[in-house]
Amino acid sequence: MSVFFISGIDTDIGKTYATGALAQALLQQTLAPQNSLNSTPTSVITQKLVQTGCEGISEDIIRHRDMMGIPLQAVDHQGLTCPYVFKKPASPHLSSMLESRLIDPEVITQATKQLTDSYDIVLLEGAGGLMVPLTQSILTIDYVANMGYPVILVTSGRLGSISHTLLSIEALTQRQIPLHAVIYNQWQPNKHLASEYEPDNEITDDTKTYLQAYLKQHHPQTYWIDLPYVAGSITEGLESINYSSMANMAEQMKQYTAAALTSDLFCNNK
Repeated sequence: MSVFFISGIDTDIGKTYATGALAQALLQQTLAPQNSLNSTPTSVITQKLVQTGCEGISEDIIRHRDMMGIPLQAVDHQGLTCPYVFKKPASPHLSSMLESRLIDPEVITQATKQLTDSYDIVLLEGAGGLMVPLTQSILTIDYVANMGYPVILVTSGRLGSISHTLLSIEALTQRQIPLHAVIYNQWQPNKHLASEYEPDNEITDDTKTYLQAYLKQHHPQTYWIDLPYVAGSITEGLESINYSSMANMAEQMKQYTAAALTSDLFCNNK
């Protein structure tokens, strides 16, 4: 079965929103009447690599389930969907050190493996960006490269996104990590950036146009998907999301999952 790693160009870029929306799109497509007669239903679950800044069950996992329209699952209560949760809202390596509970990547790997035994697709959301350290010696991107997971990268139109996106893509390319898709997130949290900069349409539109052209030239196999703006909070705005706009991406992921069973791409996907 397939694991897709959801990362972002920065923190607060909308990884949780994108992961939940993508999971919901996959669920809706599976449950669609036209699919129930013609194909085998595809099961999907989300997972969080590491959660900082909360206690108990990962707050991002809770948000995923809200967006998916399902209750918390047994695997959530068992801790399989987020093996490490830390109180301090900081980089995982720091949060774990403060609690004297260092992160063992193998624990995460085994949790993901158990999920793949029960689900066709696992959407594994990272913490922060690709270069975030999990431990003093392991970066997030090192872990992803070792596992061979294809990456879905979340970006946006805010100032600086072009540079951050290209740097992320360059890092993936250098490590030969497949870039499955780029999600252009038009929703942003209702707060100002440190510079109090408010993006305008000229910048957001040009950012989208530039990144699409860059991908077409350098990564033509990478899918592009627009994630629409949601007024208010994520949960308050669920009804305004047009999930049908993500249906094509969801179908591509289902086909990718089927192809992965006979592909060498996942030879390192433990």
